[in-house]
This record gives sequence, C-alpha cells and structure tokens, in this order.
Amino acid sequence: MRHLAFLRIYQPLEKLPARIQNLAQAATKLSRADIEAEAAERLNRRLRPESDSTFPSTSAPPIVRVLEMTDPFGQVQQFFHVEYLARAAFESTTIRRKYYDDKLYKRLVPQQQLDTFEKISELQADAGLISRPISSFFMDLWTVPLQWLAMFGGPDEPHGLNTVTEDIVNGTTVIRRIRETNSIMSRLGQLTILMHHYGPDGPKHPYNKNLHAMQSWIRNFHRIGSVEGLVELDYGALSKYAWPDSAGKLLEEGHDVLLRMYRLDDEMEMEDPENYTGLPPAMLEQAADIMRRKYQAAIDVWDSIRRYENAN
Repeated sequence: MRHLAFLRIYQPLEKLPARIQNLAQAATKLSRADIEAEAAERLNRRLRPESDSTFPSTSAPPIVRVLEMTDPFGQVQQFFHVEYLARAAFESTTIRRKYYDDKLYKRLVPQQQLDTFEKISELQADAGLISRPISSFFMDLWTVPLQWLAMFGGPDEPHGLNTVTEDIVNGTTVIRRIRETNSIMSRLGQLTILMHHYGPDGPKHPYNKNLHAMQSWIRNFHRIGSVEGLVELDYGALSKYAWPDSAGKLLEEGHDVLLRMYRLDDEMEMEDPENYTGLPPAMLEQAADIMRRKYQAAIDVWDSIRRYENAN
C-alpha cells in the first residue's frame, strides 16, 4: 500500500451528477473494506512491472466511497465521494515530479500521456461530471499537511460529528478522521482569526495562508444552516507513523495559547473599553513565539516521518 494521505469531501447524493447517482447507490451495498480493496487492486495493477501504463484505464468507472452520519433528529444521512481516476492520475503528477530527476520522470510520465489525461479531465468537466477548477480531494505523499490536521482539532460542536475510524486495507491498519463541514468551517474561521491577530507574522505566516486556502476550498461544498458535506482525512499507510497524531497535538498546544490571548484581550476590553490600549507587547510576542515553536515542532515531526521515505 502506497504512503499517500487523502483529504476528501463527501456530498449528499443529490449534489452528484445525475449519471453518477446510480453508481453511488450501488456503492452503498458494499463495505468500505471492499471499496478500498478495489481501489488498491487497481493501483497495484497499474504499478506492476508488466503494466503498460501507470495511468488508469479511461473505461474504468470511478471509485465511489460512502459515509453515513446521524443528524440531530435521529435521521441517517448518506454522503458520497466520487474519485475520478483520470483526474487523480493527472493531478498526482505534481507529487511525482518532486521525487524524480528529469530523465526518469519523463520515462515514468510521458508527455503524451499527460496531454491525453488532461484532455480526458477537460471532457469530464464539459460533461458536468467534475468541476474544472475545484477538485473534491487533495492528496500528498509521505506527509499530512498541518492545515489538514488543524481542521480536526479543537472542541466538538454540539451535535457535530468528529470521529476516528480504523480499518484494515491489504493487511495495513488505516486511520481515518471524519468531521462535518459545519464544524470545520467554524474551526477554520476561529484559527484564521487567532493567527491573524496573535500568531507569528500575522496574515503573512504560511500556516495562516494555508488555513485560508482550506477555508476557501471547503466553502465551495458548504452551505450554512445544514450539513452539506463531510470531510475525511485518510492517513493511508502513514497511519503506522502518524497515529497517535503528535504533530496535531503540538499545533493544538500553540492554538490554545493564542486562544487564551484572545479571551484575555476580549475580557479586558469589556472591563474598560474607553481606556483599554491592548495587551502588553511582551505578552503578545511571547504567545506568538510559542505558536511559532509549536508549528516548527509539528513540521519536525513530519520531517522525521519522511525519513522513512528514503528507506522505501
């Protein structure tokens, strides 16, 4: 099993293209283990030495994953993620590019195949099967970006879903985290405010920029007032190294310091709004420095995990 991590958006059935809905309904009769076994088999088939191409067949149907949640009224809702393999293969080339020199990369990823799959991706968009500018997933190799981890931290929302599941795929334990878009949008909104006002470098810090990017992406699938989707963080084979989530814990320690600054700032301003000049600069600098150090420590965790990549 390859060491890829995925961040997926799941949507209600009615949000899917009409021609995909039958496939989605059929997927509800399969177990998650069956679906992941099929996805793994397709990948392994393409990566075998005798394979003609590392790209998926254009005739292969998409992989459809299903999640369920019970709403506050006790009704079970189903959500679906459709993985269009041509688009996934095309987008994954940016990941592959980092790990090969020019000569080997051109052998593994011929330009003709890239052009072909880019055209297929465009045709899928023209047919309304996928959104041209907006993907319903992200993936990364040998790392889980810190902004992904941040979305699953903090306190749970009332009636919100924030679960951890464990599954076995090809003999490998896989950890997945699931949270609904309502809670994640609330979480990202809070974090961007904290980082903007109390974090290191304010809005210029790369972590803050990445949080804003996540917020903008999820907003495309989210409508206020109802559960419009679920977000799944799939650690894949990285579960062996990434769970329990020590990098996320370090981030949360930094977030908690900024939250204390926010609450103290708010409380003091309410006591004497006319004369309040703000928290002492030394206190703000200390809080920002703690967040900076916790962020760097979380990065160091993943740098350590990526060392296993060289051994693989």
